[in-house]
Amino acid sequence: LSPVCLGSLRRAARKSFADLLKFSLEDASNRTPIFFILSAGADPVATVYEIALKTGLVKENKYHRVALGQGQDVVAMRKLDEGHKDGHWVVLENIHLMPQWYVR
Repeated sequence: LSPVCLGSLRRAARKSFADLLKFSLEDASNRTPIFFILSAGADPVATVYEIALKTGLVKENKYHRVALGQGQDVVAMRKLDEGHKDGHWVVLENIHLMPQWYVR
């Protein structure tokens, strides 16, 4: 790991989940997405939504949440494109249902 990654990991180890999430969101942009690989039972969506509310993203319709499966890949791709172009937040749930995306 690079010194930057190690420093981030050390700081993260001393933080709560909410602090870690806020720290991660500060580093993210429409060009640098963040991914959370979760353990069973972990669900950061409520915390992400709370931050999106506080920052005005929900009110500005710049927060999108898509649960993948049953044709939602088309919706997800549209929201990802929109998010990339305009700096929106896109939360994708159940990405494990889209194994074909792993190679893209």
